[in-house]
Amino acid sequence: MHTVRLVAGKGGVGKTTVASALALWEARRGRRVLLVSTDPTGALGQIFPGVGDEAREVAPGLEAVELTRRVVLARWRERFGEEVYRVLRSLLPVEREILDYLEGVPGLEEEFLLSYLLDAEASGRYDRIVWDSAPTAGTLALLEAQALFYDHLTQAHRLYLKLQGYLKGADPTPLIEGWRALTGRILAMLRERTRAVVVAQPERLPVVQGLELMAALARFGIGLELAVLNRVLDPQACPDCPPYAARASRQRAWVERWREESPVRVTSLPELDEEPTHRRSLLRLAEILEGAHGGTHA
Repeated sequence: MHTVRLVAGKGGVGKTTVASALALWEARRGRRVLLVSTDPTGALGQIFPGVGDEAREVAPGLEAVELTRRVVLARWRERFGEEVYRVLRSLLPVEREILDYLEGVPGLEEEFLLSYLLDAEASGRYDRIVWDSAPTAGTLALLEAQALFYDHLTQAHRLYLKLQGYLKGADPTPLIEGWRALTGRILAMLRERTRAVVVAQPERLPVVQGLELMAALARFGIGLELAVLNRVLDPQACPDCPPYAARASRQRAWVERWREESPVRVTSLPELDEEPTHRRSLLRLAEILEGAHGGTHA
């Protein structure tokens, strides 16, 4: 069974709500669940007040955390900072401020953001990790950065092996190989033990981006689990309300396109009559989401 559920989609379509509903549902069924948000909007705190950059219990069996750039880069310094500085100091006359510069290396932040998930998975504390990811572009950039970072480290490792006889002082090859091995484990987690739930709303841009995201995730090697269409209006709910009926009619074409083009089974979530921040609303949504499992492509 996969251990990581990646919930992804355009910003504002309800990713955090869906991720929270799925995490709460699994915890209610006896699993130990970690809900991780890497969405920079910080919306998770609106559902589970008090969530911060340290995992804390927000419901029985459910812990939640919002990862920030500060926390991720602090993890990098703690894990590799001293070793990086020692290697660079043996090669160049640099001071510790060089670490501030290196924090901007492309792929580095993404590397240690994902290493948090990897460490949580390996800790044995959780049966499932539900990952509320950044909006579409951020998610794809993160995944692509990982693949590019791995390729870069592979080339750097080969280069330094060739130069090994000319190096004075500390040898950077163990450090590079350590990063490369870490990136390889992260990529294996994403491709072998992660399944994606892609969320959209029945409007042009969210549907188009959601379909493109599913195709990109598949190309990257991440399995798709479910395609969710959120906030779908019931056209029969208010037939005598012209604005409502017009909006429901506009939605219909995008609902059909989502159903026709999604490569995995589809489920629709209704527009709720209350903000989905209450536990009962989240569980109501989760019942619909989990009810779609095992069914056919809608």
